[in-house]
Amino acid sequence: MNAINWFEIPALDLERAFGFYSKVLSGNVRKGTFGNGDLILFNVPFNTGEAVGGSIVVRPDLKPTTDGPVIYLNAFGKLTEAVSKVEEAGGKVIIAEMHLGKFGFAAIIIDTEGNKIGLLSSEL
Repeated sequence: MNAINWFEIPALDLERAFGFYSKVLSGNVRKGTFGNGDLILFNVPFNTGEAVGGSIVVRPDLKPTTDGPVIYLNAFGKLTEAVSKVEEAGGKVIIAEMHLGKFGFAAIIIDTEGNKIGLLSSEL
């Protein structure tokens, strides 16, 4: 059991967000649809319950923000590799590296949509 079952990251431009997350997360995202809407999914086994799933969506009731909770995404490899791609992909690095002891390493970024997002990895 996980404390989080699903999350949604708001976007203003789904194609721009796809380009950003595809680059920063080394291609570990994919396009999908749910109901009548398009979305971006993370390549994790959420359908089997092995991982918490989430999506990036454009919806009128969701707006990107740097206020509020920070969602930490798997960096899918070394943290420094993901962070090095953020600005090139159109985002901004707020904190490039935080050592979390036995939990690994984290960074805080602003994505192309204006969301404050954390990146997490066991490898620096």
